[in-house]
Amino acid sequence: MLGLVKGNDQTIGFVYVCLLSGVINMDEVNRWAEKVIGENEVSDLPDYIFDVIDFKGIVTELERLIGFFPSWKCTKEQDRAVYGIRVRRGRKLRKDDVSFNEEQALEALKKHPEIEKLFRETFPFVDF
Repeated sequence: MLGLVKGNDQTIGFVYVCLLSGVINMDEVNRWAEKVIGENEVSDLPDYIFDVIDFKGIVTELERLIGFFPSWKCTKEQDRAVYGIRVRRGRKLRKDDVSFNEEQALEALKKHPEIEKLFRETFPFVDF
């Protein structure tokens, strides 16, 4: 089912990684939830997705709302590529957040175009 439930959480895991890494903000998570609801049968969706539309809390509260810690299986380089999207969106990396620099993040994104493709499919309303 759509990658939104525990044990099959690749989609919500990717969304969560993007939020945690500062690539997207909570308003963009809300818009993503609206998109998911609009594109799928309501009966196929987990209950939490309806609450995500209006959610304005902090990340740890989002985990509670979802009911599990979502994960996204990826390599270190793919994870670094996610930060490349953050850089391309004009959001600086801080040494407190990551152990690599912006140039390395952009290089990882260049080497992993599948990450940009996944991002654009997941968040088609976000431009960068």
